[in-house]
Amino acid sequence: MENFIIIAPVSALSRRLRLYKLVMFIKKNKPNWHVNHIGWERNKGEAQENMLPNTSIDKKILLKGGGYGGAKVKLMYFLWMLKVFIYSFSIPKGTKVWALGFESAFPLLLMSKVKKYDLYFDDADRFSMVFKFPKIIKSCIEKLEVLTSRSVYRHIVPSLSRYNFNSDRFFILRNLPSEDELNKAKEIFNERQWPKAKLIIYVNGWLGRDRGMDIALKLSEHFSKEDLTILLAGRIDCDEAKTLSEQENVVYLGNLSNAEALAGYYASDYVLTYFSPKVEINRLAESNKWGDALATGCGVIVNTEVESFNYENLENIRFPYDNVESLVIFLKNINLKGKNTVKLEEFFEKSLDKLFSLNFYRG
Repeated sequence: MENFIIIAPVSALSRRLRLYKLVMFIKKNKPNWHVNHIGWERNKGEAQENMLPNTSIDKKILLKGGGYGGAKVKLMYFLWMLKVFIYSFSIPKGTKVWALGFESAFPLLLMSKVKKYDLYFDDADRFSMVFKFPKIIKSCIEKLEVLTSRSVYRHIVPSLSRYNFNSDRFFILRNLPSEDELNKAKEIFNERQWPKAKLIIYVNGWLGRDRGMDIALKLSEHFSKEDLTILLAGRIDCDEAKTLSEQENVVYLGNLSNAEALAGYYASDYVLTYFSPKVEINRLAESNKWGDALATGCGVIVNTEVESFNYENLENIRFPYDNVESLVIFLKNINLKGKNTVKLEEFFEKSLDKLFSLNFYRG
């Protein structure tokens, strides 16, 4: 067996969609690879891989506590980097290492050169854009991001929209759905009963304040149950989301598996993908929901401040984040079209297959 180490500051691999799809790909296509997760358990008990049954994963928790928000978490990221650097001394030569985020990839860089292990830098969310740092610290981090990008075995990004530099290590791994999960989703959709309304809007994923929960709540208050139903799924992480889940025209589905979450798109007319423009990285969002919507024929509602939205074949409704009134008026007068499912030429696992089939200079 060949060890494949995933170093990611998450409690469980199944709690991060890109990592879940990566593990499912390995399980099916790389039976001689054994997955190891070096992680950070944010809340007690979260390290359990509930969404990855019958999958053998060796787990080592380097850091515990902190949750998901606040100044304390920002400081704990630097503690995570220190612990990852210390752990890097124990990684065997020739291992494949998948590091989620700059905070994981940068501290692994030195030993990757010494021990010649393949370091895949999965940059799902650019670290320098996620948090607000003082200018001098942000500038230093950006320079280190460039160094890391050009030094790793491969720098894996959902698109190039967040990068103002060139690197010959870039590999674009778009946030597209898994074909296997999509096939499961079709079966789930056909087996279950779904709400009936003139308009069904899907709100899923991380149900946090910066993800349009206040907008979704206002939408629910402007429509009757018969005119609009909101399908809500995911981890409730703010007061607005909690209040939203209790509305009469909202059906809260809970925390779902990837296939179950995909099934919700087939039952919906639009998925809400609002990102607060106050956060820099939100203006350059690379939402998994866009690829999921494209494959299922669901339209999207996305605020105009999101500069990175460029899906030409995806039906979309766009208004400024705070202009709820215009969105409400538009939805009240909308003429729904039939589902426009686009046949994807490349699913997530096909891109992974291409990535692992290529050989790159280690440098």
